[in-house]
Amino acid sequence: MKKPLLLWLLCLLPLALSAQVVDTTVQVESQEQTTAYHYVNASSLTLRALPSASAVALAKIDGASRVTVLAERPDGWSKVQVDTYLGFVKSEYLVTQQQDVTAETIDWASVEASGGEAYAQVSTVDVRAPQVTVARPVVRKAVPKASAGPRVYICNNGRTQVYHSSEDCSAMRRCTYTTKVASTGEARGLGLRECMKCY
Repeated sequence: MKKPLLLWLLCLLPLALSAQVVDTTVQVESQEQTTAYHYVNASSLTLRALPSASAVALAKIDGASRVTVLAERPDGWSKVQVDTYLGFVKSEYLVTQQQDVTAETIDWASVEASGGEAYAQVSTVDVRAPQVTVARPVVRKAVPKASAGPRVYICNNGRTQVYHSSEDCSAMRRCTYTTKVASTGEARGLGLRECMKCY
């Protein structure tokens, strides 16, 4: 009893496997039919590494170029491939038919001469690391005021409690604010005392 049943199952196995192969073939054919070509509806479009306007630019795609849309995202970006480049573009700049391209700066004679609907012109973008600038404190020289009495120097940070006899004082050199030049009388009138390092 077991042998005929086993023999019968072995006879059905090739039919089941061929059904799976046919099903896989149908899936591949349906994927090939759904390859979505779109066309750039702008004078040029930046291909980016990530779906963000601040992401690194990989290339510039000329207007009316055909791109293969691999995925359309709900955030307004499409993952596309053009030539050997793979990246993201804003979906709003893509149209489904090349004749729907309305950008005014397209050289249609060049498009037709370079492949018509298969036209795809891509240029590389020079990718440079962003330049980082280091902020340095501004050192301003004191502008002497016309006043009576010996000149003293005050760090104009709004918190100082002392005045200095020289700009070369070690405490004064640490001041990153403007230096106020005043007379001894004016400094004392502001409630300041002498610097213990200078005097």
